[in-house]
Amino acid sequence: MATVAQIINNAKTVLQEITADGIRWNNAELVGWLNEFYQAAVQIKPEAFSVSESLSLLEGTEQTIPDTGMRLLDVIRNATGMAIMVTTRRALDSTRRTWHSDPASSNIEKFAFDELNPTRFYVHPPAIAGTSVDILYSAVPEGHDAAQDLAVVGLESFKLNDAYAPVATDYILYRAFSKDAEHAANLQRAQMHFQSYMQQMASKAQTDAQTSPNAFDSSANPQRAR
Repeated sequence: MATVAQIINNAKTVLQEITADGIRWNNAELVGWLNEFYQAAVQIKPEAFSVSESLSLLEGTEQTIPDTGMRLLDVIRNATGMAIMVTTRRALDSTRRTWHSDPASSNIEKFAFDELNPTRFYVHPPAIAGTSVDILYSAVPEGHDAAQDLAVVGLESFKLNDAYAPVATDYILYRAFSKDAEHAANLQRAQMHFQSYMQQMASKAQTDAQTSPNAFDSSANPQRAR
């Protein structure tokens, strides 16, 4: 498993920062940009950091994911084990105009996700307050303490899958060279690392889509918010 120190030291090698604390680019800056990378990566690829947990539903149809979440990815099952199927709000509206006022239940059958409001979703039938369902949502991992010495914070694990470690290095280098972007050479280096970061993120998304188990399942619903 990649560590913070490994990623920071990879970036320092390219930057030719040979001192322990760094001169032109200090360790605190580099760790701060690593934290920023987590935010940027999850914005582009929400499933880069996903959280699975039980959610206690509010009364009614409209629900919200935890405050730390960025985007709902899936609503999986009831506490009883009964699976929950995905649908669309338009489908429910067109087949049952009064579905928001249907009798409440502790067994949720369907959920609908709205791309325009990614932290909220709707359930049917309306939930009894306290009904528990298992959900999957995207979040930004808690960052590392940039004020700590690298000998300490460097021991912490990289928060995403190790496949994202080279992408993180390119993002840090993009931000580092942008610091001196008034020099043409550094501006070019910054642009080069930014393009590499974006290309790797796009390639990762394409590879994940092609190798997903759902890609080989003709019954998989393409409207799943993943």
